[in-house]
Amino acid sequence: MSYRPRFSATATLMAIIVAGAAAPYAHASGFQLREQSASGLGNAFAGASAGALDISSMYWNPAVLSQYQGTQVIVGGTFIGLTMELTGATGTRAPNFQPSQQSISGPSSMPNAASNPILPAIYMSYSLSPDVTVGVSVNVPFGLATTYSSNFVGRYHALKTDMKIIDVTPNIAFKLTPELALGGALVVRKTEAEISSAADFGAIGAARGVPGSIPGANDGLVTMKGDTWTYGIKAGFTYQPSDDFRLGVGYQGPMTLKVDGKVTYTNVPAAFQSVFANGGGKADVKLPDTFTAGFVFNVSKDVSLQGEAARTGWARFDELRLRFASGAPDSVTQEKWKNTWFFSLGGTMKVNAGWTVRAGVASDKSPIDEAYRTPRIPDGDRYWLSLGAGYTLSKATSLDFGFTHIFARASSLALASGTNPTGDNFFRGSLTGSYKIGANILAVQMRHIF
Repeated sequence: MSYRPRFSATATLMAIIVAGAAAPYAHASGFQLREQSASGLGNAFAGASAGALDISSMYWNPAVLSQYQGTQVIVGGTFIGLTMELTGATGTRAPNFQPSQQSISGPSSMPNAASNPILPAIYMSYSLSPDVTVGVSVNVPFGLATTYSSNFVGRYHALKTDMKIIDVTPNIAFKLTPELALGGALVVRKTEAEISSAADFGAIGAARGVPGSIPGANDGLVTMKGDTWTYGIKAGFTYQPSDDFRLGVGYQGPMTLKVDGKVTYTNVPAAFQSVFANGGGKADVKLPDTFTAGFVFNVSKDVSLQGEAARTGWARFDELRLRFASGAPDSVTQEKWKNTWFFSLGGTMKVNAGWTVRAGVASDKSPIDEAYRTPRIPDGDRYWLSLGAGYTLSKATSLDFGFTHIFARASSLALASGTNPTGDNFFRGSLTGSYKIGANILAVQMRHIF
């Protein structure tokens, strides 16, 4: 008996540790979460790597800390009201099965498979000297939470996805000259994930000639839980040739999540219990590097313009390779993601001593080709329209608010089962459908200077 079905089902689950991280409620390239501050959300994060915001800019470029003196703290949160509507979904088994068995039953629509999370963010900075500033940030850089009904037509591809990532990042910045500053940071990342999908044991049995096996008549549940600690770096510089212009460049290095997980199966037929046995699994998941560059230009003492460009190296995520504690051969799932670009332009105006207003627009491309899009990551190109405001409560304390509406292009599913029983989607079946995705994002934060 072939052991490929076991590896294929496990690969589907473990793949979500990366490819199913964050996407349906992430609003940056792939499954990144760009929403890291209320002040930044208000102008679509334009100029963030040049320090156009506040100390929260350290998330993109640690060198910006050199602009701030004394001790500061920012505490904030971002609510992401996401809709991810699936319509016209159809599922079919491989043509190898009898014609009467090829259709996969289940609802063809899903009003909203996404969750509506609140993302926390904390920033602290302290000046060791006029030329040296340290800081620490706590962020959620990636994350994903989607749920489909147990009879969903695409249940063999995805049911539940719940992924949590949190970063704790110490930063340091050095002002080398009045114009030039350098910075660096260490990223400490904790990842936890729980994902599940259905397994068509009836189809597996029919393909293997097990008597009485009928596709769709004996579904089981496959669940994977895993976690890992990972470490990475950030670096950057700022250059300010004049009082009215500043340039910033930031870089976050690539990271590989070495996920250690456990896979469990339920409702496994006796004929397959030795194949679909609970056990350990590991995967090396390659997360991208990100290169950002931004500017701030002061048009006047009360008005400034900002711009930002970010390149995310998703081409690293070309495959997901799984290793099994049993010593079985690796299982490989092709991903074939592409590098992407994010662009934003924004403006800030100080209205009076109390109020500051912001606005911005952005374009954010998806790294996923239609042939590789899954119901866990129905990602598509996105466009931002952002507004924000800041209010000074006192000399030491201020509040910031940000709002963004995300317009996303419709994205389609075009997963093919193929005819090879060892193929990744042979027992999951083909899946088509169309997603309509949009989001309203609201953020608030408080800053206090000691």
